[in-house]
Amino acid sequence: MNMLLTLTIILSAIPVLVYMTYILAAITSKPKQYPPLKSLPKISIVIPAYNEEEVIEDRINNLAEIYPIDKMEIIVSNDGSVDNTEEIARSVLKKHSIEGKVLTHDRSGVNKAINRGINETSQDLVIITGSDGLFDKDTIPNLLGVLLSSDDIGAVSGDLVPVAKGESIFSNSEAAYRSIYGKICTWESNVHSTYCFNGPVVAFKKEASSSLNTRRGADDASMALSVIKKGYRCQYVPSAKFYEYVPDKFHEQRRQKIRRATRLLEATFFNRNVLSTNCGRFRTVVFPLRLMMLFLVPTLVFLSIVLWMAYLFTVNPIYSMVILLAIVLSVAFGSIRTNILSSFLIYQAYLFLGLFNMLRDVHVWEPTERIKI
Repeated sequence: MNMLLTLTIILSAIPVLVYMTYILAAITSKPKQYPPLKSLPKISIVIPAYNEEEVIEDRINNLAEIYPIDKMEIIVSNDGSVDNTEEIARSVLKKHSIEGKVLTHDRSGVNKAINRGINETSQDLVIITGSDGLFDKDTIPNLLGVLLSSDDIGAVSGDLVPVAKGESIFSNSEAAYRSIYGKICTWESNVHSTYCFNGPVVAFKKEASSSLNTRRGADDASMALSVIKKGYRCQYVPSAKFYEYVPDKFHEQRRQKIRRATRLLEATFFNRNVLSTNCGRFRTVVFPLRLMMLFLVPTLVFLSIVLWMAYLFTVNPIYSMVILLAIVLSVAFGSIRTNILSSFLIYQAYLFLGLFNMLRDVHVWEPTERIKI
């Protein structure tokens, strides 16, 4: 066996082993069952917002319909919107007689907007949510039921349900990705904690939280990692749903996904000191696997493809072209039928591009198209 083939096999085996571990764990893990809340507590809800005039009214209406108005306050942290977000948000809060306020400040990014919102909250239980999606009636009770089930649980996150205007390879890949994402997070929660939260559906205890880095890292992952470093656990709640519009156009999804990948990579890298903390199997199992999944695997996937094509080219150039055609067809098939393979390749590309994007400052960005659900 020549050196090129040996190297190719070894490098190809690493991504396979990492993902086989996750797939096996996801298949065998089931969510823990928690007793329902006996009564609903008072909560604060923080909504970071930038140019959300199309959706902010529906968002606040949704919250008013699913949780007792006398048990919640809503803080809309208006991050320098140049449309009518502020006026609409104030009007809807007044219409429902909801306690809360709209904070307006210069454009500074979602992390700083969240910090400002949290600083204005009056309750010990805080929910962070997006302005461009909806909860169902069980979302908040299910989040709080898990959060309050144990003193050592400091934060929880729910499941993101993608809603698209139409079907495309990119909207289909999101559906396939989400089908396995939640199961992986459930397994990590069973081991100790997951930090791969869905930002628009997060709840936490203020005593367990810390201020977010305002320039680096995804708000949801950064918050979860800070909670874990303080000695608490972070749990995934698949029964708590957030319905979010996802772009079906390539340029929109590409921009959104690369930004999210970049900020997740940043949060992971800049919180790597979690490896020196005493947080049980999160430090010894979950975080090392995530480091490999996020940093090592995307690089090795594309390096392995190049090496396989180079090796097969030395055997027969036609074989190399067959491999390339098979990859293209696998990805293209995702526009016809949702499948894990096409989603895997697309998301490895997002992570790979995100690695290079970490060199840029992406803490402020333009949001994707807003659509009412």
